[in-house]
Amino acid sequence: MLPTALIPIRTGRTAKRRLAHVLGPDERDALVRSLFDHVAAVVLEAGLRTVALTPGSIQPPDGVEVWPDEGAGLNRAVQAALLRTGVPVLVVHADLPLLSPADVDCVLASEADVVIARSEDGGTNGLLMRRLITPAFGSGSATLHASGARGAGLRVHVLDTPGFATDVDDEVGLSACAAFFPGTRL
Repeated sequence: MLPTALIPIRTGRTAKRRLAHVLGPDERDALVRSLFDHVAAVVLEAGLRTVALTPGSIQPPDGVEVWPDEGAGLNRAVQAALLRTGVPVLVVHADLPLLSPADVDCVLASEADVVIARSEDGGTNGLLMRRLITPAFGSGSATLHASGARGAGLRVHVLDTPGFATDVDDEVGLSACAAFFPGTRL
């Protein structure tokens, strides 16, 4: 059974605030939208039911459902959405410019109960749950997710794939992906 993909996305003036010194509000909004459209297309290509999870409103690509956040902050919003989706579910961050179908296939190919696609900074940019764990996105979340799952007696697989490793959270990530967003003042 294929998982439902949840793609949390934040739009508007608060999106990508760590890039405010490099990009204006309209540029950040365009970046967020471009990245989201790319991630959604990749996940849809993998054949997954795809849900955008957002505190605001967005016009999704064809085939993407939109659910409002039902909790404050990323972890609570994902936790609330998990009550609706059940398992299996794949949480995929919306700011992965290098994500490819091969990266998604790599995650789906693992037989573990919990598959963690680790970011370069030790966070979690993809989280496949065939058995539920409590979301712990944030600094060092790959280790937190792995520890939590192992503590619950679940089989865990931590993956490092190029498409899940690189995100656009700050100027370093933006610079690494400048070709994805041409015209950026770096």
